[in-house]
Amino acid sequence: MNTPLYEKIYKYIISEIKQGKLTQGDRVPSEKDLAEQFNVSRITSKKALDLLAQNKIIERIRGKGSFVAAQQQKNEEVDDSLPLSRAEDSKLIALIIPDFDNAFGLNLVKAIERTCQQNNINLIIRRTGGRSEEEEKAIRDLVKFGVDGLIIFPVHGEHYNTELLKLVLSEFPLVLVDRYLKGIPASSVCTNNQEASEALTNYLFSLGHKDIAFLSPSPIGTSTIEERLQGFHFAYSKQGLKLNPNFLLLDLISSLPQNIEDALASTKLQADYEAIKQFIVQNPSVTAFIVCEYYLALALKNVLSQLGKSIPRDYSIVCFDCPENLYEKDTFTHIRQHEEEMGKMAVHLLKKQLRGEKIPKHTTINFSLIKGKTTSSISSISNNTIL
Repeated sequence: MNTPLYEKIYKYIISEIKQGKLTQGDRVPSEKDLAEQFNVSRITSKKALDLLAQNKIIERIRGKGSFVAAQQQKNEEVDDSLPLSRAEDSKLIALIIPDFDNAFGLNLVKAIERTCQQNNINLIIRRTGGRSEEEEKAIRDLVKFGVDGLIIFPVHGEHYNTELLKLVLSEFPLVLVDRYLKGIPASSVCTNNQEASEALTNYLFSLGHKDIAFLSPSPIGTSTIEERLQGFHFAYSKQGLKLNPNFLLLDLISSLPQNIEDALASTKLQADYEAIKQFIVQNPSVTAFIVCEYYLALALKNVLSQLGKSIPRDYSIVCFDCPENLYEKDTFTHIRQHEEEMGKMAVHLLKKQLRGEKIPKHTTINFSLIKGKTTSSISSISNNTIL
């Protein structure tokens, strides 16, 4: 088994004491210096110095640094072995997630839980309901509780929460899933959303559709939606087609199931129904829709049904994610994200961070395009004029 990097630093300091290079009262290299010397994070070097202090080998003085403890008088007697509970203890991590169900998230959670069990890692799961204030509280609570690391599925939002930024700045072991934070150096594991959106758009092109609408919540501040919208634009550009900007509906707000516990959930859903209905009436040439989320695709399908339209006879719909246990007749043509791989990778990357290893800032996971019962060729589309 590989020696943890914090243990290497621990033994290095003791070796310096044994060899007389560091003696009683001498200042020990700082967290920053050790992190640079061993090419690790400051969290790792801090852990090594904390253990040395706990074993009374050094003294840490706030604002001044770390110094060889007074009792280290006979260097050859300094024990460089770590207490068993420190060297081989299991880890405790937490998953913070808006919510999950069998459309998206359930298999992700299962994979994270299973991988933790296989790696002697204990797991806490905390749901935020898609609310930023709950996410901030969860981070504060869990860090105070003493978790060794966090896997976070960030909520939608234009602004990053301050607790998350604090974690990144302090180099706390952290992995984001499903999305990343632009300009923030936090490790993340996401589907290649741009390519996935291009694949959906190109599939509709292959069926003869040219007037395609894109429906989503606001993309501002949410990398997942931004990349899906970008992929939609790229697909049009690569086909040499001009995209009608009126075919973009980017302000839907219900975004279920993340807000299912929201007291205003039904009001938000009704507002989305009205916005979608108005959008359809105002854009009669549209023959197909790309929808960013499964539950918004359901809302669209219900609105079309209320207007007397059927899928795929009158319109084609594709979306991201879809429950795997639906009857075949109800399955949307969709992008299936590889949740199991995403979950395993998140734990793997967090485990490497906990060992003090440097990891990539952005890891993309592949996807599959699943052909369901909600798409047909343009020649099959009937007259979709809304009366």
